[in-house]
Amino acid sequence: SNAPGFTLVTSIVLSRLTDARREFGPIRVWAVGTGSVAAFISPMIAGSLADRRVPPERLLAVLCFASGVLLILTHVAVEQHWGPRAFLGLMMAYALSNAPGFTLVTSIVLSRLTDARREFGPIRVWATWGWMLASFSIGAVLHFDHSTAAGYLAGGIFLMEAVYCMTLRPTRPPPDKAPRRLRDFFGWEAMALLRHPDHRLIFLTAAIFSALMSTLYVYTVRHLEAAGDATPSTTMSLAQLCEGLATFGLAAVLLRFRIKWLLTAGLVLGFLRYVLMAWNVMPALVLSVALHGPLFVVFYLTCQIYLEQRVDPRIRTQSQALFSLMNNGIGNALGYVSILWWFDRCQTGGQTDWPHFWSVLAAAVGTLTVLFIIGYKGQRRTPPPPSERASP
Repeated sequence: SNAPGFTLVTSIVLSRLTDARREFGPIRVWAVGTGSVAAFISPMIAGSLADRRVPPERLLAVLCFASGVLLILTHVAVEQHWGPRAFLGLMMAYALSNAPGFTLVTSIVLSRLTDARREFGPIRVWATWGWMLASFSIGAVLHFDHSTAAGYLAGGIFLMEAVYCMTLRPTRPPPDKAPRRLRDFFGWEAMALLRHPDHRLIFLTAAIFSALMSTLYVYTVRHLEAAGDATPSTTMSLAQLCEGLATFGLAAVLLRFRIKWLLTAGLVLGFLRYVLMAWNVMPALVLSVALHGPLFVVFYLTCQIYLEQRVDPRIRTQSQALFSLMNNGIGNALGYVSILWWFDRCQTGGQTDWPHFWSVLAAAVGTLTVLFIIGYKGQRRTPPPPSERASP
């Protein structure tokens, strides 16, 4: 029940159905971009409500119900030819209701863990398995990849999620933290996190890294096809498979290494991934795709755990919402515009200069890595009390 999943389903439906391709062709780009627009708006509002007024479990139930209904109506609009305006409006409404979902889920899970470093990885891996199961079921089992039935099924799952969320024990926000100003409803309090040098560096690094990594589903697939891969979608599934495997090992590395070096490792994996793409041979391309899963786990999940441990619990959900805004909103939008511009500059005689394209991106990730290592300070570890020190 994730915005990228719906974007994928909708783009498939609109590209495969002849009537839909003719009717909605001019606005397909705008429709796919609704997720990025929504990431600027609703996650911060939902985060503020969850931290101040509404139990996040109940808020998630309402959003899942709205997402399910709107998702079904969106695909009805495609099937019944309601027109581009109705379709785009429903798509935007769905994106707004769905965008805060993963942030709320993450906040709920982290708030119930006693040791996030040890416990979060084995729980978070189920999101990856769910994505892989959905992708396999829609195509290989149900054969819905060319049908609006995929949207109806996804909408039904949302509705079941809404019912399940109502059975969860609600987490009550502090009674004295109701917003008193209009800006409080928009999660403005979380913006104060940007004053802290480490927090600010985490958010900015994540946004820039997300912009650079936004090439996965567009340009990586194009490169695989250009290199002669007949089944690029199967090759791309390696990213999710390796992500699931890496998530199981997250607890072990979190307990052994400082957060700074885990985040640095994620950035280094991103650098290596683009170096492999620039190599421009099929084995290197496949290995690059496989690296995307581990780098996602090591960097992004560690960032979420960092926020859980270093941010005031009173703004826990807002901090996760701000992280989502920086990645899915600012990061993806920046990546879409800037990398599209760079891709156009790498065209020569109708062919893409793939080594040059990826080499510059690798250099950008390398520079970002060095700046992060220099800028991040972290918390100093306090020495144990004299009674716990080993005797000489």
